Formats: sequence, C-alpha cells, structure tokens
Amino acid sequence: MIDVNISPFQYNRDRSFIIIVMLILMANASYMMMIPLFPPLIKEKGFTEAGIGIIMCFYPLGCILASWKLGKMHSTKNIIFYGLIGQLIISIILGISYYLNGALFFILSSILRFFQGISNTMIQVPSYSITGHLFSEQVSEKIAKLEMACNFGLVCGPMISGVLFILADIYSFNTFQYSLYFVAFLYFFIAICVVMFLDERIFNFNQEQQEVSINYYEVFKIHELNVTFTSYFFLGVTAQALRTYLSVQLLEVYELDDANSQFLFMIYTIVSFFGAYYIAEQKKYTLNQLYTYCLYIGALSLLLYGPSMIGLPKSIYVICFADIIRGIGIGSAPAIIMPLIVQIMEKFKHKDQAAEVGSTLLIAGWSLGDLIGPIIGGIFIDQVGFDKTSVIMSGALFVIGFVYQKTSHIDQEQSGIEMQILIH
Repeated sequence: MIDVNISPFQYNRDRSFIIIVMLILMANASYMMMIPLFPPLIKEKGFTEAGIGIIMCFYPLGCILASWKLGKMHSTKNIIFYGLIGQLIISIILGISYYLNGALFFILSSILRFFQGISNTMIQVPSYSITGHLFSEQVSEKIAKLEMACNFGLVCGPMISGVLFILADIYSFNTFQYSLYFVAFLYFFIAICVVMFLDERIFNFNQEQQEVSINYYEVFKIHELNVTFTSYFFLGVTAQALRTYLSVQLLEVYELDDANSQFLFMIYTIVSFFGAYYIAEQKKYTLNQLYTYCLYIGALSLLLYGPSMIGLPKSIYVICFADIIRGIGIGSAPAIIMPLIVQIMEKFKHKDQAAEVGSTLLIAGWSLGDLIGPIIGGIFIDQVGFDKTSVIMSGALFVIGFVYQKTSHIDQEQSGIEMQILIH
C-alpha cells in the first residue's frame, strides 16, 4: 500500500539534503588538504612562520566578508554553483603558482586564498541555512549530521594527500600540484550533481521568512548570543594559533615524513566525526552543557601540544593523544554552536531569522578565529617557541571556558520557564 503522506516536497527535501551533505564534505576536504601541504611550501619559498600566517589568513578573511553578505541573502542554487566553479578555477591557478617565487608568489597566493574563502563560503552558508529552514523541527540532529560530513571531509583531505605523497615517491610527480588538480576535478563532478539533483524549489520554501531583513546590531544585544559567539570566536583563535604551524612542527621537530604527517592530521577529524554523531544522538546533556565541556577539553588538548612545558617527553605519541582530546573538545564544538544559536534566537522570538543568523555566525565565528589565530600564533612562536605558545593558548581557552560558564544562563533560564509552565 502506498503511503500517501510522503509528499513530493518530502522526497525532494531528503534528496537535496544528500547533495548538501556532499557539498559540505567536499568543501572541507579541499580545505583540509591545504593545511598540511601549503605551510611547508610557503616556508620552502623562504618565508617565516609570520609570513605563513599572513598568506593563510586571507582565506578566513574572504569567508568573513562573504558570510556576512550571504547571511542577509535568499539562498539559491546559483550561489552554490558559482561557489563550486570558483573553487574549481582557483584550485587550478593555485597549482600553477607552485612555479612562482618571491613577492609574486606571496601576492598571488594571498589573492587566491582570499577568493577561495569567498567561494567556500558561497557553498557552506547557504547549505547550513537551508538545512535550518527545511528541518526546523530537527535542527540539532541535521546540523550534527552536516558536521559529521564536515569531519569526514576533513578526514578525506589528509588521506588523499597522504596517498598522493606515496604515489609521488613511486611515479615522481609534484604532490602539491596534483592534489589541487584532483580537487578541481572533484569540484567539477559535484557541480554536475548540483545542476542535476539539487531541487531549486526547496530554496523557495517559506521564502517570505527567508527574506526578512536581519539587523545584526539588534541581534547582538541578546546577551546569550553575544556570550556564545564571543567564546566561539576565541575558541577559533586559540585553536588555529597552533594548528596552522603543526605540520611544520611535525616535519622539523618530530621528524615525520610528509605522508605520515598527513595521516596524523586524520586523528583529530576521525574523533570529531564520532563526536558529532554523539551530539546528534545523545539526550542526556543540554547544548549549553556540552559546549562548556568542549571549551575545557579543548584547553587541555592545546596544553598537550607543548609537552616539554608540563614535564612530558617530546614524543609523537603525546601529539597523537593531544589530537584525540582536541577532536573531543574543539572538533565537536561546531556541531553544537549553530543549534545553540538557533535555540537562543527562538527563545527571544526571532525564529524567522534563526537559520540565517545561525549559519552566518557558525562560519563567520570560526573564520574570524582562523583569520586572527595564525597571525597571533606566528608572532608568539617567533618570540617564545611552539611549546610555550601552546601553554599560553591553553590558559587563554580555559579562562574563556570559565567566563562562558559563569555568564551564560540559558540553561537556568530555560529551567525557570519550564518550572513556571508546570506550576501553572
């Protein structure tokens, strides 16, 4: 017997969600492939850690500017498609830039990273925003599943790079270039899938609500939102202050070869994948509680990146354990942040804007940290070294977690509301 309750919209919504999952996976796989590959190349070109930070920070700068604009726009299939084509073209040009040196390499790389950030955001912000609208009754579960796709993409990135490093040793080709050309091919494939299978009609669902003007000045007057976004931003700063330079540290201090360095980067993302799965399924803790735990656990992971400062040996096994802890804390936070922001927005009677604000702040908050973190990290590492910088960043994140715990009261206020309902 045919279930008449299954509507064409339901079918198209589920099929389109699969495409959105593929988009998030691909966007993050290509991003992660650049983290282990690009910093060593920049240093090979004669630039210091500070120079690496400057080039790398143009990517999040593009993300910030694009997310702020896209958060106020009606998401469309064309925005995502243009983002995919942009990523395809940029990947090819960035691969060719391998042959450049000096100021020309620095300038072109910075410009390409900037536009790469814009293109990536044109894929991700609409994807999260649309998911928030289409699955408003399951927003925590669906966003957590997107974060699982994100983390799986972050696993695939180093895995692909690692395999290419192995093949490069056998067949003698340039890993940096061929990684980017392979990424361009994948973007071509996913662009075809978007054209054929992403149903434009779901983007027009509830269009009147999607086009409501968002006044971010008024939005940030909400105390809970302000505290949550600020802590998320500082989480990104402290995390990225070290992560950008870890690949160089692995090569120079721990003497890992390129292939093994790529595979080590997978530890964090694999743990993050299961962290997002736990968040999607668990019913025991509130989002506020989970996020607080993430901040404290993240602080512990950053401390372990500088083992010599706490009496531990400079062992690759300590770094591996630090990556496991990082995946539990820092890696799980993005799966919580958008549902938490949506919860706050709905609590303060802004349900019509919740998806747009949540998706924008999810991308913009981390991108701000990704912009400032590498610059701060580069300066500190140049002055006091990597291990001492890890202790400083760990202490800063612990303070942020403590401040968030003491100033965020959404759980208490929600309990008060529920109690009043029970009394009446």
